[in-house]
Amino acid sequence: MQSSFFPEPGPIPEPEQHVVPSWIQPPEDEYPVRVLIREFLARTAGTSLSVSHVDVYSTGVRIKLDWELRRRDESVVDWQMAAGMGHFHGGGGDPASERRFGLALADGTVVTTIDRFRIHHSFLEQPVGWSLMDQDGGGGGGESRYSGSSRLWLWPLPPLGPIELVAEWRARDIPESRLVLDGSALLTAVDGVRSVWRQ
Repeated sequence: MQSSFFPEPGPIPEPEQHVVPSWIQPPEDEYPVRVLIREFLARTAGTSLSVSHVDVYSTGVRIKLDWELRRRDESVVDWQMAAGMGHFHGGGGDPASERRFGLALADGTVVTTIDRFRIHHSFLEQPVGWSLMDQDGGGGGGESRYSGSSRLWLWPLPPLGPIELVAEWRARDIPESRLVLDGSALLTAVDGVRSVWRQ
């Protein structure tokens, strides 16, 4: 008996499940402990950079930063660059226009948001030691004012002791500015991290 001209379709394979590495973002199935900070990191006549809070997870901490930009005597192009593009960082951009963040940990380790671009070729490559990712939170504004935010993901958890947060944004006249966070308090908060699912 002649077989059918059209072959019968075989079983459809299950798609591979993509798992985002832990050094790129916090665990999706955890409800973090929020530690309020509410401190200014830097302020100028046209820029305000502040730390809102830190969300503590079992594998790292996420620092929430907010900024407010006020247009002064910038041209339209310069203002659009500052408000809409000045947050791009790493990978050969103009250092003067970059927002740069870093942490000095209690054991002397320094980690920055531009390390991944200097050292690694792939975000899927597990970093050696600590990793700091700038997860841009977006923003919005108009012709005279712009508000935005960033979430800095530090992986893994920091060592005991103070954490010095450092920021630099030359395009907005912010030199290296520092704020000390209580790293020991953040580690204590880990005990309160919960699963979003009923166990």
